Amino acid sequence: MTALELGFGRGDAVAALAAKGIAATGLDLSPVQCDQAREHWGHLPGACFEHGDAVEYLARIDRQWDAIYSIWGALWFTDPDDLLPRVHDRLVSGGRVVFSHAPAVPKAYGVQGMYGDGLTGRQVWIHRWAYEPETWADILTDHGFAVLDAHVESALEPDHVGTLIVQALKP
Repeated sequence: MTALELGFGRGDAVAALAAKGIAATGLDLSPVQCDQAREHWGHLPGACFEHGDAVEYLARIDRQWDAIYSIWGALWFTDPDDLLPRVHDRLVSGGRVVFSHAPAVPKAYGVQGMYGDGLTGRQVWIHRWAYEPETWADILTDHGFAVLDAHVESALEPDHVGTLIVQALKP
């Protein structure tokens, strides 16, 4: 079994998979996160941490995975029309793409801009793509995936932000 995490953050999920015997690769845009994950988890057999942009990385490598996933990561912060064809190409037949992020703000769909460092300090722009579960299902279908599930998991506390979770299969 092989897995690729797009936007691994601290690398905890990659490490957890590697500890279970899964060959897990993590890709992150931050060189600092990459160095820290290698330092903390690099000793685990099967754990690999790569630095780079998801679209560029998937375009230049010649490898496939059984699963590609993103936990509040690259699939939220990358144009799906650029990323999903490359994800599709890098999954084995029967492979799954799974991702999560915050639910879309009602009536605010598609690409949205935000400041990465908040509203003070240096200007850092970040774009994210936010859609309702049904729209994500349509986007994935348009890119050749069979959608298995797309829903918003409610937060444990009322009036708190839930989590959008999407799972699709490459037929």
